[in-house]
Amino acid sequence: MPIREKNSSGSEAHRAHCSENMRNHLNVARRVNFHDHFGLFKHTSIMFAASLITGTCNYIYQIYMGKALGPESYGVFGSLFAIFYIVSVCGGTIQTSIARFVSKLKAEGEYGNIGFLLYGMLKRMSILGIIMFLIFTFAGKYIASFLKIESNELIIIVGIILFLSFFLPIGTGALQGMERFWYLGTINILNASSKLIFGIFLVCMGFGVAGALGGVAIAIFLALIASFIPNIPVLKHKGSKFDFFQLYKYAFPVIIAVFCYTVPANIDVIMVKHFFDEYNAGIYTATSVLGKIVFFIPGAVSAVMFPKVSGMHTQKKRTFSLLNMCLIIACSLSGPVALAYLLTPSLIVNFIFGPKYMEATPLVGIYGLTMFFFSLSVIVSSYNLAIHNLKYIHILAFFIFLLIFLLSIFHKTMEEIVIIMFCMSIILFISSYFYTFWEDKKRVNR
Repeated sequence: MPIREKNSSGSEAHRAHCSENMRNHLNVARRVNFHDHFGLFKHTSIMFAASLITGTCNYIYQIYMGKALGPESYGVFGSLFAIFYIVSVCGGTIQTSIARFVSKLKAEGEYGNIGFLLYGMLKRMSILGIIMFLIFTFAGKYIASFLKIESNELIIIVGIILFLSFFLPIGTGALQGMERFWYLGTINILNASSKLIFGIFLVCMGFGVAGALGGVAIAIFLALIASFIPNIPVLKHKGSKFDFFQLYKYAFPVIIAVFCYTVPANIDVIMVKHFFDEYNAGIYTATSVLGKIVFFIPGAVSAVMFPKVSGMHTQKKRTFSLLNMCLIIACSLSGPVALAYLLTPSLIVNFIFGPKYMEATPLVGIYGLTMFFFSLSVIVSSYNLAIHNLKYIHILAFFIFLLIFLLSIFHKTMEEIVIIMFCMSIILFISSYFYTFWEDKKRVNR
């Protein structure tokens, strides 16, 4: 009997010890989960505030150009700007890829290799930037012919902007990967405000569309210099090891992904400039600019989510709840704007662009909803890139190339183009979300 009592006592002590350990693990898990979500809200707030200022500067810039240039010249400006955004997907790829690997190196404590990575990318982007500038310049006459633009000088200016845009994402990608969102937001503000100031100045000096684009080039150059100042401490760390092949391997599908979620907000503007006259192209560009407000508002959420999800995935933590949280935040930010477009389109068009652009009114409501769903798809896409689920890109690429195919066939009216965009945006988001949900469920059950 005493022996049984002793064994029973030991068993109870063991169960009590296990129960205490379980409580401790649960408490740690709760603290980690709270820390992750608190960090998400904190950094999202910083980036949202920066995005609000950046967006305000960008839209004052766009509205001023729309009014100062008039519908015809604004159509030319809008189509060239759209080409810049699509061709500059390499820049977006650089930032996304660097952010992903910097966040991974940071999680592993290998700060010296972060500096080695940045130096290596500077050398490689110098070569790639020059090659892209030469290709774009030599293809200038064909681009000008497609867009019905007489001046090749405008194409050369866009080529210069593209060359500079290859370097800026190196610094900003490092800041994003290290979650230094205060600096990242400040640089974004510098870029947008410089574009506004220099763009207005050059247009007032009589340079027209060339002046508007020149402001963009000056702003990127200033932001490029500023982006490397907070990275100086990292660059001083001496590292000698980084597998650039892994970055290339990751970047190839990423460039497809970035291209795919850059296309929806820009390809339609290029198509309209090709198929319609300059006046209608200007009207559609104004519609696109309003839609981009809805599209870019959740950008802060995606920028904050990416390094956090990447770091948590590296540490084998679950991340799907963060995606849901980011989608909820994005809906609360851009949803009211899309709803306002749907309910009061004429009031918004008249207030922002003036009576010259009132023909955009029938397009604005549906276009706003289109950009709302595309913006949610971008967040889902960024999430899949962060967890290195590159199979998702096949779905994304299929829908985007289907969109381009449909727009090339059905373009009798601008309304028809907007309806096709709207239908594709809904199907893409629903497909993307449920695919990601299913993949997460499979990972949990393994």
